[in-house]
Amino acid sequence: MRENLLLVLLAGLCINCAWGQELTVSGTITTADGEPIPFANIVVEGTATGTVANMDGAYSITAAPDAVLVFSYVGYSKQKVNVDSRTEINIQLEEDVAALDEVVVIGYGTQKKANLTGAVTSVSVDEVEGRALSSVDQLLQGKVAGMGVVQNSGRPGDDMAEIRIRGVSSIDNNNQPLVIIDGVQGSLNDVSPNDIASVSILKDAASAAIYGSRASAGVILIETKKGNGGSGELKVEYKGTFSVSQATRLPGIVDSWTYATLMNEARQNVGQPAAFTEESIEKYRSQTDPQYPNTDWYDVYFQQGTMQDHYVALRARGKNYGISNSISYKDQEGVLIGTGANRLSFNSNLWGNFFNNKVTVSIGANGYRDRVDELTDRTNTVMAQIAGMIPTTFVRSNDPETGEANLYGYPARYLAGKELGGGTKTLGNQLNTRASVEITPVKNLKGKVLMANNKLISHYENYSPEFYTAGDFLESSTNKRLSSLEKQSLQRDRNTLLLSLEYALSIGKHDMQFFAAHEKLETIYKRDDGSVRELSSNAPIFNFGDPNTFYLNSVANEFATASYFGRFNYAFDGKYLLEFNFRRDGSSRFAEGNKWGNFPSLSLAWRVSEEKFMEKLDFMSLKLRGSWGRLGNQNIWTPYAFADEMSGQEYYAFGNTIVPGRGTNLLANRSVRWETTEQVNIGFDLSLWNRLSLEADVFRKKTYDILARVTVPPSLGVSTLPYQNIGTMINKGVEVSVNYKSPYLADGFNYAVSANFTYLNNKLTDLGGLPFVDHTANTRSVVGHPFSSFYGYKTEGIYQVSDFIWQSDSDPAIPHAEREYILKDGYADQSGLMDNPAPGDIKLADTNGDKAITPDDRTLIGNPLPKYQYGFGIDLSYKRFGLNIIGQGVVGADAYMNGNVIAPFFNTQGPLSKEIANHHWTYENPSNKYQRLYVDKTRDALVTSYNIYDASYFRLKSVQFSYDLPDKFIQLYKVDRCRIFFNAENLLLLTPFVDGFDPERSYNNVTAAFHPQVSSYTIGLNLNF
Repeated sequence: MRENLLLVLLAGLCINCAWGQELTVSGTITTADGEPIPFANIVVEGTATGTVANMDGAYSITAAPDAVLVFSYVGYSKQKVNVDSRTEINIQLEEDVAALDEVVVIGYGTQKKANLTGAVTSVSVDEVEGRALSSVDQLLQGKVAGMGVVQNSGRPGDDMAEIRIRGVSSIDNNNQPLVIIDGVQGSLNDVSPNDIASVSILKDAASAAIYGSRASAGVILIETKKGNGGSGELKVEYKGTFSVSQATRLPGIVDSWTYATLMNEARQNVGQPAAFTEESIEKYRSQTDPQYPNTDWYDVYFQQGTMQDHYVALRARGKNYGISNSISYKDQEGVLIGTGANRLSFNSNLWGNFFNNKVTVSIGANGYRDRVDELTDRTNTVMAQIAGMIPTTFVRSNDPETGEANLYGYPARYLAGKELGGGTKTLGNQLNTRASVEITPVKNLKGKVLMANNKLISHYENYSPEFYTAGDFLESSTNKRLSSLEKQSLQRDRNTLLLSLEYALSIGKHDMQFFAAHEKLETIYKRDDGSVRELSSNAPIFNFGDPNTFYLNSVANEFATASYFGRFNYAFDGKYLLEFNFRRDGSSRFAEGNKWGNFPSLSLAWRVSEEKFMEKLDFMSLKLRGSWGRLGNQNIWTPYAFADEMSGQEYYAFGNTIVPGRGTNLLANRSVRWETTEQVNIGFDLSLWNRLSLEADVFRKKTYDILARVTVPPSLGVSTLPYQNIGTMINKGVEVSVNYKSPYLADGFNYAVSANFTYLNNKLTDLGGLPFVDHTANTRSVVGHPFSSFYGYKTEGIYQVSDFIWQSDSDPAIPHAEREYILKDGYADQSGLMDNPAPGDIKLADTNGDKAITPDDRTLIGNPLPKYQYGFGIDLSYKRFGLNIIGQGVVGADAYMNGNVIAPFFNTQGPLSKEIANHHWTYENPSNKYQRLYVDKTRDALVTSYNIYDASYFRLKSVQFSYDLPDKFIQLYKVDRCRIFFNAENLLLLTPFVDGFDPERSYNNVTAAFHPQVSSYTIGLNLNF
């Protein structure tokens, strides 16, 4: 007992001695010029003990006599100091030149961020490590002010999003930004997110004008990884993930007995007899008779999806060379049965310096081979068909003679086709190669030659085998599904040649850079299509088809651009900055006299914080920017706008014989010319203590000579309308981005937050003398209003019983359905559009006041373009744990919804959603939310504001939790780093939109014919050797 007590006392004494040995170390942290550095970080190495200096750079911290203190601050090199029993340690931190001179990728070069004069945004790629990203656009969503990213689908292989930078700028043409990868035009689908080193977004005309006619919708610049470190040591990186996924939103459909009951109600409302007897409804409810099923077709066709992704990279970088090689494999099974994708891709970069760094040779290649699987129809067609399947139909029918469920029902035909080997597959093969030589014959003079080729070969096959659907169980033509085969092969080659010369000159306080270049791009496109029906064997071979059903078609075209361009940069005393760009583009798409377009830009900046009167505010960095520029667009779908196009698929009647021939399907317009976008931008960049940064821009983007196809008389006999320059569109907006990074906090806790906000206003100001241009049955562009606004009848709620009188007013015992309701005086007559209204019908507005509802009462009823966009990010770290959260959303967008599921019993027999079943208008429960049930094709076809919904939403895009394994593990297994992580994508959606549907759609025409987005849950591993 005494011995134990003595041991305890000795242990306590040792602890007290240890505590007594700790010192309080204090001092001041300054720059090399003796200026204090406020809020610098001080950490005891190897512990969680730390503190932050005050405004005067003074600090105080407790540490052991043999401890090591680590001093750090953003923009300065980290410094380690041994305590050596000292109680006072003063430190001078040296500026980290690499950090202060952060380099941003710009058009055909790089530039220090401090010297940027245009609206350029860099996107951090650090979070790629902990996310299971299918494509690069997922990395960009919610990250950049002024850039909207719309994910239209969650189907495997359909990952490409709709991206708009500063709104819509064209009517019929491509509003997608130009994508440049390692100096060569490409697409976001060309590169794995894991291979990206940097992403820059060129938003204003000044920064994008160097790309001229290709940049009217903005530019996304991507640089891939070229090698790590500088020691020459080979580094290995591995990332592996496994994900499970499910549809974010699917419509809730009523069960079969509720469907039958409410179908009878709907038919009664329009004076039709009941479709289901009470006996049959009870059989649906009891589920005792297999001939009376209860089928939720979304449950039948949807499943849990999975994805695995593996990525391996080998990189090395020495003093005069760099090498980076990577390969990745992704295999994905979709949430819709029968859909999936797999992809094998690679990226390779090699560069070297020769002749005392006077010559740099760079070679690069990337490519992929992928396969995308769908059912026997395209997925949007399948989704539209599923949305029309009613719960009273069966998946498999029981044969009354054998009792076996041996035949699929007609709605399950896609399952039958899949079971027999049918389906759709798309095979893609792409190879991108590039090589460049850069020569520096004398100091500050560089010449460069770059050659690149982009080759895409794609094969598409759709095969539907012959099979029988359940009916009378006889192999008769009424139940037979005829076989069909469709194939398509295409090849696209894009060749690039770039010659450039760059020279830098400094004279005293004057710094100048000159850049001049010539670029040529050539695209060659070929496509062959073929189809056949009634194959004699269930094998996808053309020769087995009925020769009378053959269809063959070929398309071939080519187009090119030639460009001469240059840039001049000037800086005086590092404070006053100027940049001038000029590009002259020639396009083969236009006729002589209109081939060439000129695209200049000018931008200015003032680094206010470099002025002498700002010396005492050295914690602040402030730059004011202003720019003007002009861009072009020639991305019309035809390469020959100046020439009539002929088609060999026209057919003509000679007597009783139909013979093939040739005919004009596109009229020429030799006067068509460049679409031009002119943009003005004013902004500022503010940074405080190198921790809080604020960027803001105000812009006006005007597009004129808009290229669009307009109506021509049907007597011309053409299938495609010619392009004309017909209008002007203006986008005005405000963009704000805020970032904050915390100083070192106690116990190893740090955080960073970022947010961005965009306001955007779109308006058409001219349509070439036309008052409007129609796009679809429910969209119209009107002068003075936003592009492609929804157009139809305005509604004023739902008619109630109080709006009517009825003949048997003296006998309230008469059931409502048997009463003859007559609309009271003062209401407009809408009998020209539909039967006389009754209580529960929508009330159409008499917008022109003529007391009659006619097509003349149609007006603009909604705007599909969001007014506000926002996004945010939160990074939290505690010791080895990390948490990253990303959210984004839009406000002020409308969506038009109609079709199956959305409208009750669409087309007289479609399914019914639970939402409408529970909240529709009845005499007992009058409602202003949903009208009464009906079966009426005329009403289904009406475009009204009743079908306009608020498409605002907030989406919790990504939540990532990570843990870096401790040093003991790393040292034991000889790895540089090991991180495990869990990631959830599309975790939460908050919206006033209709339940079961996703409001995130391009131009917000929403039907049930869209593949839903998916929520995914991923576990992953990062290893670095």
